[in-house]
Amino acid sequence: MKKRKIGLPPGTLIYTGEKTDIPVKITYLEYDEENCKVEAYEKGETLPIHQSNEELVQWYDIRGLHDVNLIQSIADSFGVHTLAMEDIVDVHKRPSYVEYKAGHFISLKAFEYSNENKEVKPQSISLFFGKGFVLSFQEHEDDVFKVLRERIQNSKGRIRQRGSDYLTYAIIDVIVDRYFNVIDNVEETLEEMEDIISNDVDSINKGQLQATKVNLIKIRKSVVPLREALNQFIRSESELIDDRTEAYLRDVYDHTIQIVESADTMRDILGGLQDLYISEISLKMNKIMQFLTIVTAVFVPLSFLTGLYGMNFEVIPELKYQNGYFILWAAMIVITVGMFWWFKQKKWL
Repeated sequence: MKKRKIGLPPGTLIYTGEKTDIPVKITYLEYDEENCKVEAYEKGETLPIHQSNEELVQWYDIRGLHDVNLIQSIADSFGVHTLAMEDIVDVHKRPSYVEYKAGHFISLKAFEYSNENKEVKPQSISLFFGKGFVLSFQEHEDDVFKVLRERIQNSKGRIRQRGSDYLTYAIIDVIVDRYFNVIDNVEETLEEMEDIISNDVDSINKGQLQATKVNLIKIRKSVVPLREALNQFIRSESELIDDRTEAYLRDVYDHTIQIVESADTMRDILGGLQDLYISEISLKMNKIMQFLTIVTAVFVPLSFLTGLYGMNFEVIPELKYQNGYFILWAAMIVITVGMFWWFKQKKWL
């Protein structure tokens, strides 16, 4: 259930996610073109706020948002606006971009696809960057940015030569790349469902189609506002954003457009699958009704004959026939075979 902050003043910090006992994990990384250092902390350990150095980029990655006091303490150390702090611990907030005096704030969603239950699982990510530092806040303890951190440590690419704005871009790019993986997984699920519906409609239920629809809605509701946020990010005239970074931001912006288009295309495909599912169910029902109708049609003349000769009139001429019973059986068999032959000729069977 989403927690509401009705009546509370702006800037009130309330964690709106699920409570957990897992300790908050913090990874500190600082680097320049020549050197790189990594430190890891958990809740209970004293997190040193390193002295700012314009020649270094300092990255504090916080995994876990349930410790509101710790989040506020870290944010206060870097002059994060109270409204930005409020958004950090509000995991249901839509992706957005806000430029404050002390730095730039970006909130977005990261996705993980569960192959077990075919579900897209979102988590809230918040970024705040200023001169020489980046703060990243992950809702869950899973390390979304492990690959990026290893890339920085191994000095791969141009990231060690750039500032905090480029690191922010790189973090966003990692998340957007994960969107493509999720989109591919959803697309594979749609292809599987299409084959199942075409071959054995009983093996699938409407709930699976609805679950896929919910997944696509989740993706679209997160990527569309992220696209708007990136557009604002690109248009910013802040001195903290290097002109060289804008080209990379435009590239990731184009990726979000591609993801939205893919989600829209798959939504249309899903609509077609729902129609196919209904058609297959209707076709199966029609076949059942056709079979029952044929059975009924066959038994109508047989019921007539048995009813005719089951009457209690004393004078029924055929009752005196020595082989009347066998003649009636023969007539019923001929009628049955004849009707099946006729149905076959009409291609009703």
